Amino acid sequence: MNPIRSMAASLAVAVALATSVNTQAQSAPIPYTLKADPEVPSITTNQQQDEVMTLMAAYLGLWLAEDPGRYAFEQFVTEDAVFEYPYADYASRRVEGRKAIGQVLRKLPVIANNWKFADLQLYQTLYPDIFFVAYKANAYVPATQHTYESSYLARITVRDGKIADYYELWERDAKAAAFGTTGQN
Repeated sequence: MNPIRSMAASLAVAVALATSVNTQAQSAPIPYTLKADPEVPSITTNQQQDEVMTLMAAYLGLWLAEDPGRYAFEQFVTEDAVFEYPYADYASRRVEGRKAIGQVLRKLPVIANNWKFADLQLYQTLYPDIFFVAYKANAYVPATQHTYESSYLARITVRDGKIADYYELWERDAKAAAFGTTGQN
């Protein structure tokens, strides 16, 4: 697949995610709830907030792709990006660099299917390039014939319109129950 077709496929997945995240039609590019402390002045614009949610759609779009091996995720991360998953198995806890991140992430969605994401919430911080994003996910796990449901919290740092740092937490016990693991990964 040539790079233009690959990019078009990635954008199509992001658009599909935007419509599947919330079935209600809204005017925002990606439906989300902004959570902000009214006592703290906003230091981000609507455009910055939408940019973060567009990047989250790109990240979550990987999980919805029919063929994750062809998903052009690398276009959404910086060359020196770092992705951290403290609850993942040891080999996947910290992944550094665009190429390594793409390789690791493409392997993950295939262990479950019918991924759905809901209740995206964006939290501002005191830094204009750092946000927290909370969301819920569920999927079917064929190996155990269980449904996986979990809440997620991610800290995302954006630089030059791309993900530079991503740190994600999920409910370990929910994953262990659905995937048949020990809870440590």
